[in-house]
Amino acid sequence: MSRTTPQGGPHQSADDAELLNGLLASEVPSRRAQHRPASLRSVTQQQQIALSGFRLRNWVDRALYVAERMLVIASIIAFSYWFVDGPVRDWVHERQSAGIVWAGAAAPTPTPPLGLPGWPTAAPTGPLQAAALPFTRPEDALEEDASASTSAMRDGFMVPQAALGAPALADDPRPVRLAMPSIGAEMEVREVFVVDGEWQVAEYAAGYHHGTALPGTIGNSVFSGHAGLRGAVFKDLGRLKPGDDVVIDTANWRYTYRVRGSMNVWPTQIEVMLPTPTPTLTLITCTNWDTQRLVVVADLVDARPLS
Repeated sequence: MSRTTPQGGPHQSADDAELLNGLLASEVPSRRAQHRPASLRSVTQQQQIALSGFRLRNWVDRALYVAERMLVIASIIAFSYWFVDGPVRDWVHERQSAGIVWAGAAAPTPTPPLGLPGWPTAAPTGPLQAAALPFTRPEDALEEDASASTSAMRDGFMVPQAALGAPALADDPRPVRLAMPSIGAEMEVREVFVVDGEWQVAEYAAGYHHGTALPGTIGNSVFSGHAGLRGAVFKDLGRLKPGDDVVIDTANWRYTYRVRGSMNVWPTQIEVMLPTPTPTLTLITCTNWDTQRLVVVADLVDARPLS
């Protein structure tokens, strides 16, 4: 008579009996036989062993770790340099110039003009030479542009114009202020030269290219300015539209130019600075991540003395 349990019933008892009979009938292993060692592990230990092949670090992982840390450090250094050389520098400049009031005040004394009695007759940096557009090193120019630059120099491009008599310093015909009313921009003007084969770029001011036409005279008056750091005086130059006015002040005269149009050129397209047969104004700044130059061209429409 078989015994039953509340859970299993007669079928489970039969299975147990069959398993017991099988174990009794099987051969007993010899004591001399080699047995596989048994080990008891927790679930956590077993997971670590199973994943050890995936978590094993090799030299590639170490190299990536070092590269990641170096990239983070380089990014911090680059950002710190940009922050100090950009916003912090601009803030310091604004604080230093906070006490200067241009409206209704006399314009700052400009750099001594070349060719006037008592002043030097040549730029302090040596003779002028053909150079690419601002913000460009000489080695960035293409070889095929060398002949164009040479011919432009030979034809009088960038050669200082003859002094208009010997006016007093108060009658200095060079520009001291530039304003673009349509975009709400007004700035000081400083004269810039070619130094070591490249144009200087004025900081916190528009740069008047020495050797180009003086405002109000026949020829091409060229101005350049930063669009990013150092004041970014030409950051909104692209907002100028045909018909907008650009006003340039000298010591005693105000000249108004009207925008004709704008275009993007490559840094080696120096023909935009060539002399023109009519009074022309050319404004230049960098664009497209400093790979091109934005050029705005305007024509003289009015000239009147300052009261």
